[in-house]
This record gives sequence, C-alpha cells and structure tokens, in this order.
Amino acid sequence: MNNVEQPARCALCLQAKPLQVSHIIPAFAGRHLKETSATGYMRGVVNPNIREQDVRKAPLLCHDCEQLFGTWEREFTLQAFPLIQDDNFKGFAYDAWLLKFAVSLSWRTLVLDRDAVVTDLPQFADPINETLERWRRFLLGLQQNPGGEHHLFVFAGIPTKVPPDLHEKFLHYMLRSIDATEAVSERTIAVYVKMLRAFFYSPIVPASPSGWKNTRIHPGAGRLISPQVVAMKGFVDLLHSRVEEGFAKSISDAQKEKITEAMLKNPERVIASESAKVHLASQRLIRKNEPRSSRAEATEDEESL
Repeated sequence: MNNVEQPARCALCLQAKPLQVSHIIPAFAGRHLKETSATGYMRGVVNPNIREQDVRKAPLLCHDCEQLFGTWEREFTLQAFPLIQDDNFKGFAYDAWLLKFAVSLSWRTLVLDRDAVVTDLPQFADPINETLERWRRFLLGLQQNPGGEHHLFVFAGIPTKVPPDLHEKFLHYMLRSIDATEAVSERTIAVYVKMLRAFFYSPIVPASPSGWKNTRIHPGAGRLISPQVVAMKGFVDLLHSRVEEGFAKSISDAQKEKITEAMLKNPERVIASESAKVHLASQRLIRKNEPRSSRAEATEDEESL
C-alpha cells in the first residue's frame, strides 16, 4: 500500500488543503519600505548583514482564506495606509474592514508563536487558545465580534523634541520598521504588530487595559482621529525593548560599503528617501539634547545611513 501524503490543514478554515506561503505582515508594507528607502533594500533583525527581498512568510492559509485576507488588506492599502504615512496625519474613516484587518494581523502572529509562548508561559494557554478560536471564527464570519479590544496608533510625523536618553535609532524604529511579537509578562499578554508608522495592539490579559485614547477600532463604520494617546503602564518599556533588540546587531564593514556604493550610484534617490529624512531628523534631535561643548565638532557622516 502506497503512503499518500495528505495536504496540511489551513490554520483558519481548518480544512485539509494545499497551503499558500502567506505573509505574516502584508507584502505591501515591505514594498513601501523598499520603495521609500535610500537603497531599495531591507535588512532583518536576525541577520542584518543579509539583504531581504520580502517580509516574513510561512505556510499558513489555503488559497481561499488567503484571498479573504486580501480583501481587507486592499481596503486598508487604499483607504488608510497613504494617510497614515503622511506627516500631517489627522485620521481616517473606516468600515468593518479595519477590525477584520487588525484581527487578521494579530491572529496570524499569535498562531505562529502560540507554542513558544505557551511553553514559556503556560498560565496563558487557556486564554490564548480561547482568543485564537474567537478570532478565527470572527475572521470567517461565524461570529459578529472578535471579543476584547483592538487598537491602532499612528506615529504621526517627525517630533520637535525627544527625551535626552532616547535610543539613537528610536525614530528609525517608530517610522520605518516592521515588527510583530507578543507583549508578555507574568501577568499580561497582548499581540503587538507594527507596520512602519502604525502599530496594532490586541490585549488578551487583561482584556481592557487603561491608558488608550482615540485608538480603539470599533466594529462597523467609524473614524480614527488624532491626537491619540497611549499611556498604558509598561508600553514605553515595550517600545524601548523592541528598539534595543532590533538594533542590537551591527552591520559589518563590508555591508556598510555595499550600502555606500548603492547610495553613490543614485544620490537623487537618497535625498528623496524617507530613510534619509528620518536619519537626518534623528541626528538633529540628538544634537539638540547634547551639551553645547559636544556639538562643536562637525561630523562627516550626516548623509550616511
């Protein structure tokens, strides 16, 4: 008797179907990052010495479920993403697609990380499993509400000042990075997904943390407005930890030379790029925080990234 390999099971519809290699963070975010960069390339956290062509992918969804996610991604790309990337962000109107999109981001992140999180923090096994099932049924249209809260915060433009002890790459992280993880401690867990200037936050335990203003995504039609506030205890620490981890590994001298070569080949692209804009803003704000005596010596690498 021949052994016939059965197709894997789709994580969303739970049917045995061939799986697509699904983007965990939608591909449009990676495309925008490359298109607005000084060189046209991306580099990841795990190995910054390797140029990345795409954001993280995994065999997760069947074709039909992949198409379902695509409908909400298209709405977000058309109706929200360009406004979010604008320095003068004031808000945007949305419909049911925004909550679906937000839950889909948190769901796919948590599905992939579930086993590792439960192994490290077994006290969250039940709430994680219950949450994943609610989110799964909501995404499939089997229930009207995903339960809990889902937030979207937009980091709008370049600030005029920053705290003196801020990491030198903080602005790069807040304006230019793509990230997805679980925010965990012994008593709390949430899913955190960041796409360039926006981050989504889905708390699980506790289900309704305080300190969020003008960020909650409601079912159906609504409007996200600015200014927004996130004053939840521990959230700033989460951001700092992600910045530290994201820039912990340095780029080799050989790769720095490649970056320089790419920039010299197309200086017009560099000047017009978002990465150059953020780099120069970071340098300017950092110098504002330095004692005057340490600012006297000019640097020659202002234009380098």
